[in-house]
Amino acid sequence: MGIAREATRPRPDRRVGKTRKALKEALTDLILENGYEGATVQDVVDRADVSRSTFYAHFADRDDLLMAILADLEMPGLDTTSWKPSDPAFGWTLALFRHFGSAKRLFKAVASSQSGALARRETTQRLEELVRAELSRLKVARKLDAFSVEAVVRFLVGTFMGFMDWWMREENEHLPAEQVDHAFRSLALPGVANILDLELELPMSLRGP
Repeated sequence: MGIAREATRPRPDRRVGKTRKALKEALTDLILENGYEGATVQDVVDRADVSRSTFYAHFADRDDLLMAILADLEMPGLDTTSWKPSDPAFGWTLALFRHFGSAKRLFKAVASSQSGALARRETTQRLEELVRAELSRLKVARKLDAFSVEAVVRFLVGTFMGFMDWWMREENEHLPAEQVDHAFRSLALPGVANILDLELELPMSLRGP
């Protein structure tokens, strides 16, 4: 009986995922070429080689499609409840650089769209939450006042976003996530370690003999 029920369970239609992917890629290409305002629904369906009825079967309008692209860029969920005292401080930065690096075209397209400010604001907020959770794990409130803690949060998040902007430039797109993360940690962590009076795990190139 169990096998029979399993056999009759509907399976996901791969054509749906393929069509949605084609529409997302079409809008991404158009944004990079002409900007978001210059891309119409007709342009999208022409580029994706689908009908308008197919488009509206998946998305309400162009903005709805853009929101789906934004959803693909959402930062990976980092379970802060699983962090252990022995974990390296800010050890999750590489995972974030890898995440954004795997979707550079989407990141650049969204950043140039009218919703880019919203995406950046949401990303900044998520990063601030991660940094605050990390500082809480490190128990820095015992050493610093609220202003100093917030200053560290702003510094790290601002530096991370600055590195992302720099990485997305055409001349730097070839750099691997590991190299960008190493540069970020090399420049950011020593100052943070000094302010927090903590022994942080620093990149090898910054360690003394």
